[in-house]
Amino acid sequence: MRLQTFSELIFKGSLRVPLRVALIAPFIFQLSVAVGLTAYFSLRNGQKAVNEVAAQLRSEVTARIHQHISDYMETPQLVTQINADAVRSGNLNLQDSLSLERHFWQQVQLFKSLNPIAFGGEQGEIHSVDQLDDGSLVIRVIDQSTSGNYHTYTTDSQGNRGRLVRVNTTFDPRTRPWYIKAVKANKPTWTEIYPYFSSLGLAISATRPFYNEAGTLLGVTNATLSLSQLGDFLNSLKIGRTGQMFIVERSGNLVASSTAEPPFILNQEGGKQKQERLAAIASRNPVTRLTAQYLKERFGNFNNIRHSQQLDFEIEGKQQFAQVTPFTDSYGLEWVIVVVVPEADFMEHIEANTRTTILLCLAALIFATVMGVLTSQYITRPIAHLISASQEIANGKLDQTVKVEGINELEVLAQAYNQMATQLQTSFTALEKANEELELRVEKRTAELQERTLQLKQSLDFEATLKRITDRVRDNLDEAQILQNVVQELASVLAAECCAAALYDIEQKTLVINYEYAQPHWPSTQGSRIELDELSGIHQSLLQGQCLQFCQLAPKFGRPHAAILACPVFDDQGILADIWLFQPPIYNYSELEIRLLQQVANQCAIAIRQARLYQAAQAQVEELKSLHQLKDDFLSTVSHELRTPISNIKLAIRMLKLAPTPERHKQYLDILEAECTREANLINDLLDLQRLEANRYPVFVESIVLEDCIASIIKPFLSRTQERQQVFNVDLPPDLLPIMSSPDSLGRLLAELLNNACKYTPSNGEIRFSIKQDIDLSIPEPTASITSFKVSNQAEIPSAEIPHIFDKFYRVPNADPWKQGGTGLGLTLVKKLVEQLGGEIRVESGEGWTSFTILLGNTEVINDS
Repeated sequence: MRLQTFSELIFKGSLRVPLRVALIAPFIFQLSVAVGLTAYFSLRNGQKAVNEVAAQLRSEVTARIHQHISDYMETPQLVTQINADAVRSGNLNLQDSLSLERHFWQQVQLFKSLNPIAFGGEQGEIHSVDQLDDGSLVIRVIDQSTSGNYHTYTTDSQGNRGRLVRVNTTFDPRTRPWYIKAVKANKPTWTEIYPYFSSLGLAISATRPFYNEAGTLLGVTNATLSLSQLGDFLNSLKIGRTGQMFIVERSGNLVASSTAEPPFILNQEGGKQKQERLAAIASRNPVTRLTAQYLKERFGNFNNIRHSQQLDFEIEGKQQFAQVTPFTDSYGLEWVIVVVVPEADFMEHIEANTRTTILLCLAALIFATVMGVLTSQYITRPIAHLISASQEIANGKLDQTVKVEGINELEVLAQAYNQMATQLQTSFTALEKANEELELRVEKRTAELQERTLQLKQSLDFEATLKRITDRVRDNLDEAQILQNVVQELASVLAAECCAAALYDIEQKTLVINYEYAQPHWPSTQGSRIELDELSGIHQSLLQGQCLQFCQLAPKFGRPHAAILACPVFDDQGILADIWLFQPPIYNYSELEIRLLQQVANQCAIAIRQARLYQAAQAQVEELKSLHQLKDDFLSTVSHELRTPISNIKLAIRMLKLAPTPERHKQYLDILEAECTREANLINDLLDLQRLEANRYPVFVESIVLEDCIASIIKPFLSRTQERQQVFNVDLPPDLLPIMSSPDSLGRLLAELLNNACKYTPSNGEIRFSIKQDIDLSIPEPTASITSFKVSNQAEIPSAEIPHIFDKFYRVPNADPWKQGGTGLGLTLVKKLVEQLGGEIRVESGEGWTSFTILLGNTEVINDS
């Protein structure tokens, strides 16, 4: 049997209790349960939150450390790669001590974490730039200038050697760990962590050997990284109040720590201080030492930590949260990151908050109990008064009034008893009044709806009429027909006695009625001329764009008296015409008719302006045709007038060269003949370019066998490149498909590109020519859909010059090693020929090469102009 609650017993009547007890008892019981549960879950959730926050904080800090180490350790490897690439590319000369030292001096200033950056040679020479504790830079060097001694120089502001400050006669770079490790590894690597040679602290070097083309070791370049900055970074991180972080090698030696403890110890040996590595389990810091001991006991050694783990353990009876994460890189670095946070750092505030929560809950329980008792008394007292008054009314004493004060709800209940009958009568009266108002409102809304329906119909009719007139007007480009259509449509739609359109003369002094549409009984005035002085007031209003409605009382201009509506036709350039409507004298034009006339006048202005623009365009087209014919005639004349004298001069030169002449005169004749040839080529290029621009260059499309065509094109360039000691490589696929194109145009543009390649490639440079085809296999006989021709040469065009290379007469400055000169039209002709063949040309230049790629499809149209 289910246990019944206190509230159920009360509501079912099984348990009779006073209202005061019924109000306060459940309230106190529920509040007590809420306080207890709040305290319990507060403590439990606090503990859970601590674990979650600790885990999240460990992960975030470890991730930050991991990322920082990655970024920090990447710099020296990058610097050694840059230096090796600079030597390999010839940008850095190992034999030039001064430039080498200035290069390292600039790098040390750029990469503040690297100290020093050096190059050690196989013959014992070294060039190194180091930063002292006071921030000044020194150059340390062993070379012929130092007679094999290790000299240390100050530097000036340009990175040059300054004053000699120290001489060491026993230093040999080949005995240093970074040199030995690089030679042994035969690849980029890290050294073991080792003490600085000239100062306190541990360092690790990124070292990279490099060899000459014969495989002989030239030396080793290194960039040394101070590990003290890792310790500074760890110390800057805050995790909890007393959390600590440290990094260890797989051997267990400390690399860096967030504490002030250095990762090395100093021993006296031979009267000198010697730095030795500090093992984590030998640390003087108890957290570092005990954590390392725990990890060693759990994993056996640090080599067995292969993935990130979160651990919980105790130090001196206090719970600790720890996370260990391996760190490796591609150059052989293997470290372990350890983050340790005491649980007490988190629980201190949680426990204090829990105690405060419990105390506040108890105080709230006591306060709520007292307030509940007082509230129940305040509520039950007026209810008792209401019960007494209600019993009196129930006994027949209807003149009783109920008066309750203090609680608003009970006051409302008492007023309801007293106002019931009065309110019912009032409600009936208000209902009748509301019905009358509703009937009046419905009648008013019905009238408004009918009026709006009529307005909507008129608007729709107006828009339909305007659209029909506009379509008829705008579809015509004849100005006369436009105006005639306008007057006819307006007279028909508005049932006007007459509608006329009048045009102004140039000086706007007279008005001529050119177009008219009138009823049969209305006298015609078409062709009449009206002096504007006779319409001075009306004319001024029309010129200002106003639509006028007026009555002509006396017959005028051959028309009877009538009600007239005049509207100007104008645009942004001025007034074009007037439209006049005539109705009987008693007629009054509506706003809709006036608006229709204005809209039609606007559309008429647009149509007239379009018609005039069309006529002007037609005139310009005819003028352009005449100019085009003149240009063609000029080209034919120039072709004959320029070529004939040049040909005669060349013939005369050849005749002179046949006669016995001194050697010096022959040289002059050779120069003259070369210049004549150059002028002839310039004339031919100019004429061809003009034909291409005029689309009158002859193009005859046929099937081209590429093997035969290309062989004839490249044949003259084979001997030319051999004479200039240039390397000419041709790459043709074995099964080239024929293409549809113009052999003359294709041969000319490819010859021009190869000519430029020979012209701008120095001796011993390389020229490449290749062809590729995209084959369309979707048809029975495969066809080359796109054929690309690529000409590359070992010469680079500056990026700022590339946008201009296709301009007429443009030549790249100082780019012709053979001093051949040229017309500056070659690439312009190439581009025009490619466009005429429906193709595309692309240019790429960089890293000492320039490539021109021509993409051609199958030409389908033959232009045999």
